[in-house]
Amino acid sequence: MDNARRQALHDQLLERREALRQLLIDSAAATQTVELDQSRQGRLSRMDALQGQEMAKATRARREHELARIEGALRRMENDEYGDCFACGEPIPARRLQNDPSVTRCVDCAETD
Repeated sequence: MDNARRQALHDQLLERREALRQLLIDSAAATQTVELDQSRQGRLSRMDALQGQEMAKATRARREHELARIEGALRRMENDEYGDCFACGEPIPARRLQNDPSVTRCVDCAETD
């Protein structure tokens, strides 16, 4: 992989990492404990709030997982280990990396998992 393409992927990873960090900060309130005071909100409203909280927790978990994948890709770039499939060791095609710079497997190995 040439340096220009590698730098473009690096920049893409940094941009997405910053966006995810901001989303995690902005959504922190949505995952906080739902108040159970029925005098302030009815039973259905509380159930809606609990459902919203669970959805926010699931979204947060997906974002944290993506952030961890991005951090791993950035570490691999620093250690000159980026772009090779974890399973077979072959280079991951550039188009696949452009689509998702944090992937760790080539298409063939990803399909066999």
